Amino acid sequence: MGFPAPWLIALVLLCFALAAIPTRRLSQAGIRPGWLGFYLLLLVMLGVVVVAARGPGRFLVPFLVILYVAPLVVAPDTTARWLRRGRRPPKHVGSGPGRDVGSGPGRDVGSGPGRDVGSGPGRDVGSGPGRDVGPDDPPAP
Repeated sequence: MGFPAPWLIALVLLCFALAAIPTRRLSQAGIRPGWLGFYLLLLVMLGVVVVAARGPGRFLVPFLVILYVAPLVVAPDTTARWLRRGRRPPKHVGSGPGRDVGSGPGRDVGSGPGRDVGSGPGRDVGSGPGRDVGPDDPPAP
């Protein structure tokens, strides 16, 4: 097998240089390097096929144009949001009203609602057998 034709090497290098422009834009959007490499190789291969196979490659031109132009037209943060659509953003701890589920350090255990102050710390007043249990309350022992 001989050395590839100089025009083919020039074509691959030209496609690589042109494909690097939208790939750089996607890297600014925070896309993973593995996806960037796949995108770059896809653009280079489509470009070479479109130019080398003149007749059959014509149907690939719209795909190549969309893949090339889309990252240049859309803002990087919008592109990142579209590509991360399946993943949920991290939940912020402490954002919004929370429910107090227990006593922590620095809290007076015997003075909350539903507690009898005189019956000692941690003793629940309404923990008898006739007490109504809500959906969030643990079962009685």
